[in-house]
Order: sequence, then C-alpha cells, then structure tokens
Amino acid sequence: MSKPPAALPLPPEHLRILVGPFSDAALFARSGDAMLADIVSLCGLATDAKVLDVGCGCGRVARALAGYLGPAGRYHGFDPTGDLVAWCQRNLEAHLPNFRFTVADVRSPDRNPGGTIAAPEFRFPFADQMFDLAILSSVFTHMLPDAIEHYVAELARVVAPGGCCFITVFLFDAEGEAAVAAGTTIFDFRHAVGPCLTFNPDNPYDGLACRPQWLFGLLERHGFVIETVRLGNWRRVRSYEVSQDYVVARRPPDSAAPSPDSGPRSSQP
Repeated sequence: MSKPPAALPLPPEHLRILVGPFSDAALFARSGDAMLADIVSLCGLATDAKVLDVGCGCGRVARALAGYLGPAGRYHGFDPTGDLVAWCQRNLEAHLPNFRFTVADVRSPDRNPGGTIAAPEFRFPFADQMFDLAILSSVFTHMLPDAIEHYVAELARVVAPGGCCFITVFLFDAEGEAAVAAGTTIFDFRHAVGPCLTFNPDNPYDGLACRPQWLFGLLERHGFVIETVRLGNWRRVRSYEVSQDYVVARRPPDSAAPSPDSGPRSSQP
C-alpha cells in the first residue's frame, strides 16, 4: 500500500535546490501538496488514474501523489538527472509499489550534458494512450521550441482520449511584456528564441517564456483542447519564489491519435 507523504523521506537540500528554491524542506513538501490540490481541482484527477510526471525531479509532486492515488492508480516519472531519479528509486519507489522512476538519457546542458539523445528526438518510453494525466512542472521553461514541439507530439501519443496535461509555464502575454518593461518581475524576458523568449541569451535553458498563441496553437494542432489557463504571480513579484502560469489541455474523449501533419486550429484558449 502507498504511504502518506508525511511518512516518506524528504530529499536532501543539495537535490531540492536543483529543482527550485527549496532550501527549506517544509516548503518543498508544501509546494508539492499545493500543486497536487490544484491538479485535482483543475483536472478532476481520479484516485485510480495513470499519471505521467515529465521531469519528475526528486519527487516533489510524486510524494504528494503517494497519499492520493489508490492501489489501482499508477505513477511513472522520468528525468534526465540521474542523481534525482536514483534518490527517488531508493527512497520513494521502494515504499510505493505502484510508482516507477526512470532516467531519461536526454541531453541537457545543465542537467545531463553527456546525454545520448537530443530532446527533439526523445521518444517517451511508454505505450500509446497509456496515461490519464501528464504533469509537466517547469519543464517547458527550460526547453527550446523544437524540443517543446516534439514533447507535445509525444504527449498527444501517450495521453489517452479524455485525459489531460497539466503544464506550468511562463506565458509571455501582454501583461508579461508590460511586467518586463516596468521591471515588476525578476524574469527579464527580452531575448527572442523563435516563438519563445529568454532572460539569458548565453544560456537560454536557464529560463524561457512561451508566447501563448504559439503554445496554445501547438497543443491544439496535436488534438488537445485548452481547458483552463490560470495566471501565476510571476509578473508582479520580484523573486524566484513565484508561481508560474497553469495550462490544462485535454484530449476530447472521442479523439483518435492526431496526425502530426494535421492543420492548425484556433490558437485561442
């Protein structure tokens, strides 16, 4: 049987700070619990759901899910950082029979520079239509546009009809542009990278924002319907401890696996 989050170990500080501003262990735990509450509320997550956690890190959301998913539920997380995955395997998977953590040998300049697979070529190691929910927490904020495009195609393949994606992202909308101009945000997104923007042109992987029309259009071309967009507070708080924007995109219950060559649809949420 799964254990409640309080009974599970917390990762050490040197791993927590790799996935966010989590030098405080209690904040790490609360952050995972809060995100799970938002996922349940916005996605209608069932306790027997099959969940994919893309970029699972050191188990921030997995720990919270351990107290929510029932015995029939399943969790699969993958991440390119071997140390993070190894910790989860030893300290979470060992206690959770329906949880699995896998290293994805995807090349990442900061996390896995020796990876053998480029992100735009990485095939998720899962069967078609396997998952009811895919979670991507601060994943697209560290990926270039061609990799985002490929990951959305893979999400369309592995998420079942009726299932959805819960995505946290920086949406560079009019309010975001105004915030950068006024200096009310610490994220100085001024440098274009295709349809995205970065605050560090020397290493754009440090942080990217997506233009919403591009991201929404990309999701829709791959068969998703934009169900919810909830704006975070990053536009008005000068700190790294901010909330990103939430995008919930769902595959219609009667949808078939979309063709990557299908024509564009409306880019509005």
